[in-house]
Amino acid sequence: MSEEVNRYVKELAEFLSEFPEYWVSEESAFNFGGDSSLHGVFSDFSTLVIDRLESGTLENPTKLFSYIELVVVRGGEPANAACTCFLENILNRVPDFIEPESFVPYLGKRSADFCRGWDKFTGVKTHGL
Repeated sequence: MSEEVNRYVKELAEFLSEFPEYWVSEESAFNFGGDSSLHGVFSDFSTLVIDRLESGTLENPTKLFSYIELVVVRGGEPANAACTCFLENILNRVPDFIEPESFVPYLGKRSADFCRGWDKFTGVKTHGL
């Protein structure tokens, strides 16, 4: 596994301490060992966050979405992964499984801009964006 993949798994554990354990478990859909990518990391992380958003048990969403905003603002591959494999995955669960109020208020400007663009592309209007 690349150093960058390991770094993001560790950083994301700050928000969900069980993420590293999930990442190496059989439940992980995108951990391909040495062939793992940041896109896979953010996608698997989104699975756990989506579960928390659906159940209303996500702790400290302000801190989590501030971190996502930081990744998006930095740009590059990590930003692409955060947008396409984290934010999109969440948006694709609205409104049937996730209430927009559970995450939209915590989005930073660039994250919200991406989400509005995704809504436009998909023809959806997420309440609050």
